[in-house]
Amino acid sequence: LKAATAAMGRTRQLNAFVGGVLSTAAADADASDERRDTSRGRDDARSTPDAGSILDGVPIAVKDNFCVRGAPTTAGSGMLRGYEPPLESTVTSRLRAAGAVIVGKCNMDEFGMGSANVNSASGACINPWVARPAQRPAQSPDGGSIDDRSIARSIDDHRLGPRSAGGSSGGSACAVASGAAILAVGSDTGGSVRLPAAYCGVVGLKPSYGSVSRWGLVPYCSSLDTPGFLARSVSDAAVAMHVTHGSDPLDSTTNSRVDRAKLGRWIDANDDVGKFLTRLEVSGGVSGGMPGRFRRNGGSPFVRSKVGMPLAGWRVGVPVEYDVAECSNEVRAAWSETCELLERLGASVTPVTLPSTAAALAAYYVLAPAEASSNLARYDGVRYGRNGAVNGGYGTARDGELGRRQTTRFKPGTEGVFVASGGREGFHESTASARSRGFGPEVQRRVLVGTYVLGTDVTARYFDRAQRVRRVVSEEFARVFSGGGGGGAGGAGGGSDAFGLSGRARGIAHTGVDLLLTPTAPTVAPLLYGPGGVGEGDQSGFDQSGTGRFAHSAHTTTAGYAADAMTVPASLAGLPAISLPVGLGFESGMPVGMQLIAPRGCDVELVGAAWHVERALADAAANGGGVGPGVTGGDDKDLGRPLIGWGRDHRAQGTVDAVRFSAMGDFV
Repeated sequence: LKAATAAMGRTRQLNAFVGGVLSTAAADADASDERRDTSRGRDDARSTPDAGSILDGVPIAVKDNFCVRGAPTTAGSGMLRGYEPPLESTVTSRLRAAGAVIVGKCNMDEFGMGSANVNSASGACINPWVARPAQRPAQSPDGGSIDDRSIARSIDDHRLGPRSAGGSSGGSACAVASGAAILAVGSDTGGSVRLPAAYCGVVGLKPSYGSVSRWGLVPYCSSLDTPGFLARSVSDAAVAMHVTHGSDPLDSTTNSRVDRAKLGRWIDANDDVGKFLTRLEVSGGVSGGMPGRFRRNGGSPFVRSKVGMPLAGWRVGVPVEYDVAECSNEVRAAWSETCELLERLGASVTPVTLPSTAAALAAYYVLAPAEASSNLARYDGVRYGRNGAVNGGYGTARDGELGRRQTTRFKPGTEGVFVASGGREGFHESTASARSRGFGPEVQRRVLVGTYVLGTDVTARYFDRAQRVRRVVSEEFARVFSGGGGGGAGGAGGGSDAFGLSGRARGIAHTGVDLLLTPTAPTVAPLLYGPGGVGEGDQSGFDQSGTGRFAHSAHTTTAGYAADAMTVPASLAGLPAISLPVGLGFESGMPVGMQLIAPRGCDVELVGAAWHVERALADAAANGGGVGPGVTGGDDKDLGRPLIGWGRDHRAQGTVDAVRFSAMGDFV
């Protein structure tokens, strides 16, 4: 707890946390120490907790839309400032029951609506990573000289500045990347766990919809909202899923699709999980229990292969529709390199087609606002929220002390209605005032869109069509995951060579893959301000952190929707997905994330495959991979060659950058 608190203090200008250290953290940490002391005094005590208490004493952070007793829950909104819920979410109660110490609540986009963590009443969250400019080489990759204009262009392309932490769980990702928490809880509606994970260089796990309870999660889009986990390693994320997974009588959407016992056996079998130190060693595998469709591959993803090819027999699909124009060169290059890595692990990589992918994003931005308009109807200034100005409008100012916020006095009226300015208002005017001042611009926009598409005259034109698109997207995923064998093309078409896969996978496989591999985001983390920055725009918008430098604009918001293009389809289908950091972009030096998607209910298989990929990435990092821009020397290190790899050095860089950035007052 002391280390986590110190890290929170060092990195406070990243604005990852809301409200500082929780008042309950010290008592929870003391209780954990007492349990450990008692355990060591017993004859059967072990120095390392068993799998059932693996989280005992571990500092974790929780996104501010999960209800936690004894702590305010604002969901990033001025509407709920100061609100303390009378209940505890199932996720946090199960984590606490396992001994975890919740150190703080994390910053987020308001009610989960955003992809950059700039739509927050607590201010923008800043990425712990700082982009590094490319080195100035004496020669170009082809041996020719580089003129001054090329050098100037290179420097301009790699300008330094604060980057987005991603959203809406940006604070959770930032907390893990900066070393303030070992684990963090987030929520994923259309990519809100996976996108920040990719931007901040951590692991982001979204379980199958319904496998983890939503009870106590402030709702945004109930049919898509899924609790998720951010961690430094796949193993750590798997532990969090194991502890929190399972049916919940308080949430009728929960189910038992995921084999909890199988996941527990895998956790027991791995030293890196048991010691909870993000190690990559393995003591053994588990046997049996594999679903029939995975058993055909000839082995479990958790058993180390004797020939060093743990994914032998597995088929990994690469959706051709995900190669969008917005995909940057460094992300596309890392994608291709990851395909090669999977092949070295024994997997067969083949293109697949998901024709409705292009329509998924449009459907999402109809369905999610529609449900949001219904879920947020309760915030009327009477039951929830307050009527009147919030610091003169949306937003909040920070004072100089960590975790403390300037507050605003409210003038209560009668019968629970708050009065914004002298005199009594009617209920309609009071509600309108509360919602216009309590909600931020992005929430207002989505509520208006959702209310419109649910209108009687246009429901069939928008909402019903979006529901049909969602069904088709789910059916297409089911088709590519179903049938087929462990070897052949399974209905291959003719001659596709998407992503330079020729010679490795010929034709498009229509059925029979076990996993899908895509980028998590089309680009690395964008700038918060400056040309094209996600926080740049209309200065009449809300001031994010008292600096006036982060402002909301319609242009950057709609452009930001494209960041969700690669995560939304899996969300619409309720599939489990995980984002893995695979290296640093060769242009920006920022983390690049890749996404693995599995069939619904196959969370354990997804985690096992991701774990093997993570090990391979660590080996690649040890051999000089994942070094980012300015690589020179060696047969495999020609200038500009995109190398992937992710190891302990990369994780440490995130922490170092956070500390260094917090001291750079020029940027904040």
